[in-house]
Amino acid sequence: ETRLHLDDESVLRVLWHVLARGAGTGARNNRRRVAAIAETRVGAVEALVMAMNLSRTDPAAAYSCLRPGRKNVVGWLGPAFFTKILYFAGEGDPVHKSVILDDRVAGALRDRCRWDSLRTGGGWPALTYARYSDLLGRWAADLAEPVERSVAPDEIERWLFCRGPKASPRACLP
Repeated sequence: ETRLHLDDESVLRVLWHVLARGAGTGARNNRRRVAAIAETRVGAVEALVMAMNLSRTDPAAAYSCLRPGRKNVVGWLGPAFFTKILYFAGEGDPVHKSVILDDRVAGALRDRCRWDSLRTGGGWPALTYARYSDLLGRWAADLAEPVERSVAPDEIERWLFCRGPKASPRACLP
């Protein structure tokens, strides 16, 4: 297992970039997220380091580090944000197993792919995240032959995001 060499500063830098990217132009609830991280800095950083390292081999365990039950380890930092952290911990590796899961992706899976067991609204258990990650990995493998190239799970996640239930034409412009 390859472990990331992360110090507090680099973990928080990744987190700030994810918050900036994930909140879009509205930055809704980012003040609350930053305050919650400040209140639990040591515990938050420890959980993030463990999750980022586990994201490379075990998406469900990584997810559980940040949401061990029905509550997030860091207030206001739910799956829509922390799965972005798990994804970026892969450093662009096309076979990285941890992919982003948010309401848009969940809505696209439900509405376009008929995956009825995945509800929108976040708060998904780790098992659901593991099933989702495995599903995208299988779809990527299945698509590789017809398109005659390797397909990464994040390509499918991006497609789902762009076609989510609230997708707009500008949602996926580069």
